[in-house]
Amino acid sequence: MKFLTYAAALIATAVLASAAPSVCVPGTETLLKSRDVGGKQYTIHSCTTAEGAAPPDGEQGNPLGGITFKKRDQDLCGAPCTTYCNRGTGGPNPNDCSALASEYQNDGQFDLPAGQTWYWNYGSCEVWQVNTSSGNEWYCYDESNWGGVVNYLAWNCQATTGGYNGGSCHFYDNTGVGWVQVQTY
Repeated sequence: MKFLTYAAALIATAVLASAAPSVCVPGTETLLKSRDVGGKQYTIHSCTTAEGAAPPDGEQGNPLGGITFKKRDQDLCGAPCTTYCNRGTGGPNPNDCSALASEYQNDGQFDLPAGQTWYWNYGSCEVWQVNTSSGNEWYCYDESNWGGVVNYLAWNCQATTGGYNGGSCHFYDNTGVGWVQVQTY
């Protein structure tokens, strides 16, 4: 019994110690949810977004240049976003990203507090959603929103489609509201 308790503690520590995205303030990471599906962990973490956080340079450069604060809450369900693929090779296995999107697509909406980043991991896929506004953001997990963005970025911003290493989708044409990032975990 002691061994099982010790093993569970090691696993929990490993899950909590997963590398946080560079947009996070170090030491602010929190595990929100974890579940095992098919021998792989699905995890959701949160952290405080670092001041001046900006997505990796995309094919057309980094249009945000840092945080632009808005003073209102946003419902991003159905909101348009502009896609940028990151230069590089590799990227996550699109099948892992599709599995991640499918796992959460029936979970309704989620509320991303102002100045927070959430990041989801599964297999080789890591997805961030960054709120760079001063208001809360609501977004839908379904295939028409978060799930569809994750799938689109995973399948269209990979090495086999033009030398890419994941990508990002910036809400409302880069107005500083925030973005979704798909990359290798």
